[in-house]
Amino acid sequence: MKPLYQALIDLDISQLRLLAESRGVALTTSHRLDAAEQLAAALTAPASIAIALADMPPAEKAALQFLVQHRGRVEAGRFTRQFGEIRLMGPARIEREKPWRNPASPAEALWYKGFIFSTFQLTGEGSREFIYLPTDLLPPLAAALDVPDTAPPPAEAPVLDLAPAPAPDTVISGRGRLRENVFSLLLYLQVTPTRLGHSGQLAPRDREALHNQLLPPLWPGHATGDELAFLLHLTRRAGLLVERYSRLRPDPDPTRRWLQSTPARQVRMLQQAWRGDPTWNELWHTPGLHPRPTGWENSPLLARSRILAHLQALSAGQWYSIDDFIAAVKQTDPDFQRPAGDYNTWYIQDDDGSYLMGFENWDKVEGTLIRAMLTRWLAWLEVVNLGSRAAGQPPASFQITPAGEEFLHDRPLPPPPRPVPSRMVVDKQFRVLVPPEASLYDRFQLGRFAGLEKRGPDRVVYRITQASVSRALRNGVAAEQMVAFLNRVTDNQTPLAVVEALHRWEARRDSVRLENVTILRVKHPRLLAELRGDPSLAPLLGEPLGPTSVLVPAQNVRQLRRLLRELGYLDER
Repeated sequence: MKPLYQALIDLDISQLRLLAESRGVALTTSHRLDAAEQLAAALTAPASIAIALADMPPAEKAALQFLVQHRGRVEAGRFTRQFGEIRLMGPARIEREKPWRNPASPAEALWYKGFIFSTFQLTGEGSREFIYLPTDLLPPLAAALDVPDTAPPPAEAPVLDLAPAPAPDTVISGRGRLRENVFSLLLYLQVTPTRLGHSGQLAPRDREALHNQLLPPLWPGHATGDELAFLLHLTRRAGLLVERYSRLRPDPDPTRRWLQSTPARQVRMLQQAWRGDPTWNELWHTPGLHPRPTGWENSPLLARSRILAHLQALSAGQWYSIDDFIAAVKQTDPDFQRPAGDYNTWYIQDDDGSYLMGFENWDKVEGTLIRAMLTRWLAWLEVVNLGSRAAGQPPASFQITPAGEEFLHDRPLPPPPRPVPSRMVVDKQFRVLVPPEASLYDRFQLGRFAGLEKRGPDRVVYRITQASVSRALRNGVAAEQMVAFLNRVTDNQTPLAVVEALHRWEARRDSVRLENVTILRVKHPRLLAELRGDPSLAPLLGEPLGPTSVLVPAQNVRQLRRLLRELGYLDER
């Protein structure tokens, strides 16, 4: 559970204003963090709590009493079954229906009054969603409602006995990888019309093009296609991509918010989307394992949350052997993904087609899954660095990154630092030199009319070409918009030749047209006039080429040939 301020800083400014209105608080700022601090101070004030309780219906008080009796935390399913659901609404529906004025249940009323929040926490059965009271609201509510907290504290996850490992010879770091790959994915889908097939999959051409947009694999054992499949799923789950009319493209508002966020918040948003995603099943995406759908089910949230809990107990920055970690889990928590301890009803085959059943195959199933969790998804999500004994060899050890430690402990992100001014440079070769601290939002706008030429640790280089500008013009980006953008990000230092070329390329666009046509020739000019005078033939003829020739549009040739034959003008035998 979190104090109220930490719960509020996860909300956007519109949600904070909504809570303020429902509790009669007049916010004096539009800055989200300042608004959260002001609102937290107001809602935890004794007078505010007393006023809210005095006007509260009995059903809502009963819900608060129930939470206080359970130390401020109850499983979401149990709470909503007893006190009603909290409807999920988008901003437009919230504005239209104003649910805080007419809540559908006591739970929803408390939600919009800022008393209760939701979170995912580890239990003996895996990661579960809980409704909770902020920690600084629990004592005053317990006193005001005269309810002692009687529930026992939750049981802790078993702690692994794991010794540190020596530092590796080669460190494999994915720092910055997640942001860069998601950015490349969003940009490609923005500028390239990408349609999904009947099975909901990308066409091979688009899949190959996206492979080429991603950073090289972290290590040789990684397949770029596996990472692409994960990123496509993750970005859709995070709400960044939307499918409309069989086309997959970025959802404008969520994508803009993500691009404009700080790097730490961009990474955290994607990490959290993965942590709570029940639809991505790592067991079914682990190389070497081939689960068969014969009616059995497994919970990806359970396995994921138990592994994350074991990682949470480790020291950030310290290196650990992957083999030792797997062995420690087997010794301490072997049933981390099988709470019933059932090893005989999950039908999983290896690459050779052999079924991996029984506890004797734990290393081939659970051990392989843990190894893949560390070397694939957690590495792609920047939770861990990997270490190998030599360049090109598979990882043998791992290290929790600083960002990974913050994620594992679900710590609130620090306030965003003041933005550092960064200026792009456009040279006379139409190259755009982008500093590493440039915002992804600016790079996204640049990428709409420039092509990526080179990524480097000190800068990213784009090049403006006639082809990239033509693509942008087709997508509705005008040359004036491109010039205005370049002037802004270069502090009005865009070369005149580049500006003139952008306007020239726009002016030339569609000024020439190629068409497939047929030429009709006659022997005498009077015969052409005769054909043009025929009401059935005249509409099918195009522009004249001379006194005895006329163009025939391609779509009219078949009908004109038939009529000329019927009227006796044409004998094609």
